[in-house]
Amino acid sequence: MKTLKKGLTLVMLLVAVALGATAQDQETLLKAERIKSDQLPPEVVAAYKKKFPSANLKDIVKIPTKTYKKDWEIDELHKPTGDEQYYTLYLSGTGMNLEALYDKKGNLIRANEVAKNVALPRTITTYIVTNYKGYNITKDKVKRFIEPNKINADWEVTVAKGGDTKRLFFDKNGSFIKSK
Repeated sequence: MKTLKKGLTLVMLLVAVALGATAQDQETLLKAERIKSDQLPPEVVAAYKKKFPSANLKDIVKIPTKTYKKDWEIDELHKPTGDEQYYTLYLSGTGMNLEALYDKKGNLIRANEVAKNVALPRTITTYIVTNYKGYNITKDKVKRFIEPNKINADWEVTVAKGGDTKRLFFDKNGSFIKSK
């Protein structure tokens, strides 16, 4: 048993040394910078105002894709050429916070949104009224992951009846998932 422990320790030590040497071998250059709204390309401004009209722009980070690594290749669906500029926009509105990533042409790459106390889909309210009689909705939250061609959402609704409180979880279609 002692031999096995020593062998495992030796293997873990060798792996750690190899990973450390590899990390030191790679050179990564990534410069992200905060910018003002007047430095955003007009295409990005038009796109976010159209997609999220009630949101207020709070912060912007410009992210160039010039990332260099020796002996390492990024395998992505859309391989960057190194000249692209991306903009992460931090937006907020009534009961919502949003982080959206756009390219310099105004194309939405992805966005994450968290909204609280918003209008619930009818399927969720119907489920609660039917299955939790006498319970009141005390708060709700939706997390959305937005991509150009699809939106995923998870709903969390807190209901209470007297001293009994439950958290109910629903998918993007309003179908019940679980209760905690």
